[in-house]
This record gives sequence, structure tokens and C-alpha cells, in this order.
Amino acid sequence: MRKIIFIILAAVVFSGCSNEVTPANSNSNDNNSAQSSAMAPKSNDTEKKVPTTASNNPERIKAKVTDVVDGDTIKVLYKGKEETVRMLLIDTPETHHPKLGVQPYGMQASNYTKNLLSGKTIEVEPAVNEGRDKYGRLLAYLFINGQSVQEKILEQGLARVAYIYPPNTKYLEEYRAAEEKAKKKKLRIWSVASYARDDGYHPEVMAGAHKTDQPGDSIGFSPDANGNCAGHIKGNINRDGEKIYHLPNDRFYKVTKAEQCFMTEKDAVKAGFRASRYR
Repeated sequence: MRKIIFIILAAVVFSGCSNEVTPANSNSNDNNSAQSSAMAPKSNDTEKKVPTTASNNPERIKAKVTDVVDGDTIKVLYKGKEETVRMLLIDTPETHHPKLGVQPYGMQASNYTKNLLSGKTIEVEPAVNEGRDKYGRLLAYLFINGQSVQEKILEQGLARVAYIYPPNTKYLEEYRAAEEKAKKKKLRIWSVASYARDDGYHPEVMAGAHKTDQPGDSIGFSPDANGNCAGHIKGNINRDGEKIYHLPNDRFYKVTKAEQCFMTEKDAVKAGFRASRYR
């Protein structure tokens, strides 16, 4: 009888221990599973964050420049078709306007943009909702090698900040700062007071801009559309804002595009230009 009771008690105790161990093992497995899940990388999160362009800015779309129309307008292959793009928030002097013709520094601005962008792959950040102007041109901010094209042109004194229409004012502060740098250096369009104004460009001020109070004492005149001075001294402003003049016999005279022309070296010096070191 005692043996029977002992056997029954042993069975009960063994059964109770088994019920306690089983849940413990189960919880341990759940914890391991949770830790593994927490440590494992979330699938596809990294892929979703891969930038669409080299600039890490998904708003910008890569495009190939097919043509440069003038200083502030280009043509690109954009989303599979050729588009004419007008740069937002800047305005360069005209080069072939039906009424205004070629304005001073228009050709210089056009040549600068050509040298900077022709045949290059750039990034186009379109206006809000891919807005267009009245001519159907795509309005956009442009970037090359991660740098703002508009800022580069403004820093050269070849454009003014213009056509400010919200909500397309994203980089206005940066553009204003670039424009101010050129103004302080009196570069190109800012070299003659009142030529570049809020309402556009005023070539008429150029005629008398380089005259002193003495009649006939001219200290400069504007070059033609190709930057030539009819065989006279060429005044050129380099990328650093340094003013240099070239005599007709100087080594780089023929390839120099002038911003200002002079009759004599004295005139050039009086206007703040120095002689070229390459003679």
C-alpha cells in the first residue's frame, strides 16, 4: 500500500516540474526570436533611401545639355525629350532679342554659360509643379558638380537677380549674396552705375558712362557683340575680378573678349586696368 502511495506522489511531483519547465523554455525561445528580429536589418529600408542623383537630392534630375541659347537659357535632354530651360531667379543681358538686340555683356554671359555647360551632364531642379513661363520654357534651378549654375553666373557679374515670383524662391538668399559679391567688385554689368536695374538693363547709360568732365577726354567705350574693340586696346576682367588690358600686339589679344575698350594705355590705367604680363 505504501509503495502504491509513494508511486502516486512521485508521479504528481514529476508532472508538476514538467509543467513549470515547459513555459520557461517557450519564453526563452520567444525572447531570442525578438532579439534576432531587432538586430536584423530592416529589409528594403536601405534601398529606399538610395539617392536618385549624385547630389543626394531627389528633387534634382540628371539631364544632358544639348545647346546653350544664351546666358540664362539652355536646352537639355530631360525625362527623355529635349526641353528648353529658363534659369529661375536670374536675368542676363540679351544677345538676340527681336527688339532689344545685343545688350552690353550679353555675349560675355552667353559665352560663360557655354563654356560652363556645353555637352555636360547637369542636374535640373524644376520649379514647383514643373512650372513654365509664358513661352513654354521649363523653369528650373541648375547644378553642375553639385554647384549652383545661377550662383556662378551671378558671381561673375553677368546676371542680376530678377523675376522673383513665390513659391519659386528657394535659393533667393544665396543668389542675393552672390549678386552682392559682384556688385562690391563692380564686375561687368555692375561696372557702370545704373546699367543693371530692377526693371532690366539700360544700354543707353553706356554712351556717357566712360566720359570725364573734360570734353573729348574719353576713357573707354563698349566692345562689339563679339567682344572686339576694332583694333584698339581690350580691357578684360578675369574670373578673379582682376582688370587687365591687352594691346593689339599682345600674345592673347586676338583670343581676348573685351568688357571695355580703350584708345590709349593711359585711359585703361585710369579705368583701373593693368597691363597684361604676356606680351
